[in-house]
Amino acid sequence: MKTITIESIEVLDEELQTEVHHTFGMEHYTDYVFKPRGGKTYSATIVYEDSRKVIKNVEERSVKFPDYQFRLEDLDMDTGVIKIYTIKNGSITKIESC
Repeated sequence: MKTITIESIEVLDEELQTEVHHTFGMEHYTDYVFKPRGGKTYSATIVYEDSRKVIKNVEERSVKFPDYQFRLEDLDMDTGVIKIYTIKNGSITKIESC
């Protein structure tokens, strides 16, 4: 299983947080109601068996938010390895492993 956390680097207003959440399709992966928080970054965490589809969705759909960067942490709970992706405007700009 994977624990995947997606967050914006920049602070987003509540309306934009909700738009990001739905654009990335996160409502399909979560069983909780997303509640945006004023003056905060967007953040959502899910547990999912295969993170590739989620990473691909965030990468492709980030073009709708060209002025913002997103950080995606992909934790493999079996191995304890974390991959951190920085995504902006339809591209993965950086990958780190911890």
